[in-house]
Amino acid sequence: MLCCLSGFADAAQKALAEPEIRAAVERLLVEKQAATGWEISIRQLSIPRGITTSTGIRDLEIMVPAAWSGWEPVSLALVVRVNGRVEKNLSLRLLVDAHTDMVVAARQLAGNTVLTADDLQVVKHEVAQAAGQPLTRISEAVGKRLRAAVRPGVPLRASQLATVPVVVSGQLVTIIAESGGMRITVAGRARSSGGIGDLIRVQNLLSHKEFPARVLDASTVEVGF
Repeated sequence: MLCCLSGFADAAQKALAEPEIRAAVERLLVEKQAATGWEISIRQLSIPRGITTSTGIRDLEIMVPAAWSGWEPVSLALVVRVNGRVEKNLSLRLLVDAHTDMVVAARQLAGNTVLTADDLQVVKHEVAQAAGQPLTRISEAVGKRLRAAVRPGVPLRASQLATVPVVVSGQLVTIIAESGGMRITVAGRARSSGGIGDLIRVQNLLSHKEFPARVLDASTVEVGF
């Protein structure tokens, strides 16, 4: 009688195969890829062996730490439900390959170099080589100054670049405001310094009011209204 009961219990169990778990992880990576634009695939996935559950409708949920960027090694939680009831909580270890187009130095670049488009090129690299923070467009780096020397082919990160002020505090500037096809220009004075794209404080020379404006070039700033 005991043997029969044992045999019945074994028959009621269903193995949780590696391909089923891998498929659930791959679905997670598809979502991450859509969010980042990176090409992400499994390099290594550590899965417990010999896992079984009761028979029924089985559902796998992969839970990932909120701080995971999508490229570094990570521990995942696998929640296994059968007929809506949690049966297993398992730990998985995941290592991925993540690649994307990123900006690299086209040649050896010295520290303090103010970058031009000719200094840079875009190639596909592992995201890990840029510590998860790659620049993906050359326009993000052009006009910026290198804080230190960079070797050819090395991906650039925003933290390696410093803004080169093109407008300095006290300088006269043209303030442009555009809205609904209407364009207004007034004379102003910069009250802080900044590079192209930076927000600085400016003063309207007519009203003497100060407000933030975005630097367009070495003599022009723009405000919204």
